[in-house]
Amino acid sequence: MEKVNVIVNIASIKKAYKDKWGEDIPFDLSDQDWCKNYLAEENKKRTTADNAVMRKRNKYRYYNNSLWSGDPVKFTFADWDVHKQPNVELAKLTCTKAHALTEEIAKKPINVLMLGNPGTGKTSLAVAMMHRLQEQFDKTAMLVSTDSMSRMFSHMYDSPDAARIKYQMKLLVKAMIEVDVLVLDDFGTEGGMRGAIREVRKDMQERLYDVADARFGKKSTIVTSNNTTAELAQMYNAKLLSRLITRNDDHKITFDGMEDVRASMI
Repeated sequence: MEKVNVIVNIASIKKAYKDKWGEDIPFDLSDQDWCKNYLAEENKKRTTADNAVMRKRNKYRYYNNSLWSGDPVKFTFADWDVHKQPNVELAKLTCTKAHALTEEIAKKPINVLMLGNPGTGKTSLAVAMMHRLQEQFDKTAMLVSTDSMSRMFSHMYDSPDAARIKYQMKLLVKAMIEVDVLVLDDFGTEGGMRGAIREVRKDMQERLYDVADARFGKKSTIVTSNNTTAELAQMYNAKLLSRLITRNDDHKITFDGMEDVRASMI
C-alpha cells in the first residue's frame, strides 16, 4: 500500500511540474539520494537569495531613517563638478581625498571631519561617500542633521505630539549607534551663528555623547560643520568632542578656498 502511495505521489508531482512549466520533470524522482541532494542544493540557493534580500533591506533601513534638514540629498562622486569652483585643481583634490577616505572607511572604522563655509559641497561629498560605501562595500549608512535633531528635542517638551517625538528620538538614537557609517551633518548649527555661539542644550549633548561613546573605535562617523573646532568647543562638552572630532589631519577635509555654490545659483 505504501508503494502505491509513493507511485501516486510521484505521478502527482510530475503532473504538477508539467502543468506549471509545460515540460516533463528533468530528473528521476525514484532516485531518493539524487532527490535529497537536489533539494539540499535548491534550499541552499533559496537561502542565499533570501539572505541577499534581507541584507539589502537592512542596508537601506538605516538610510531610510535619516533625519535631513530638508529634502533628501542624492549625490555620487560622479556628480561632483569641479568646474563649479574657480579653483578646479582644489576641487579635484578635495574630491580625491573624500574618495580615498571612503576606501579607508571600507577597511576600518575611522572618524572624518569636513570643515568649511556653507554651500561649498561638504554635505554633497559626505552623501557621495555614504552612497559608495552602501553600494560598493555593503555598509549601512544614515545621515542626521544635528540642527533638525535639536528641533526634535525642543518639540519633545512643548508639543502636543511630545510622547510620539520622544519615541522617535529613542529609535533615532538607537539607529545612530547601530549603523556602520553615520553622517552628522551641519554639526554646530544648533549652537548658533558665528558671533552668537551658545552652549548646546544638555539633553542633546547627553544623547550625542551616548552615540559617540558607543561608536568610538568601532564604527565610522563623518562630521560636516560650518564652524571651526574652537567654536565647537564652546558649544559641546570636551568628552563628547574627543570621541567625535578626529585630531588626525589625514582624516580631515577642509573646504578653504571653495566658493558657495548655492549662492551662485540664486
